[in-house]
Amino acid sequence: MRGAFVLRLGAETEPSENRFEGWVEEVDSGKELRFHSTGELIQFLGERFRAAFQSRHRELDQTTGSGEEEKS
Repeated sequence: MRGAFVLRLGAETEPSENRFEGWVEEVDSGKELRFHSTGELIQFLGERFRAAFQSRHRELDQTTGSGEEEKS
């Protein structure tokens, strides 16, 4: 399930102050992070998005490449 995350906010979270802390886990890979700031959370989400995006492009390249080989 690409792009799915479980997010648990901790007791120190203060949305009115734009402060979030807790745990986040990417469902597909099982990678998780204990974050202590909004910046750490956003960085983790960005890294996981980039990894999924790159993986998807590799899959598409392989599919396209194998299709061309079959035509030859």
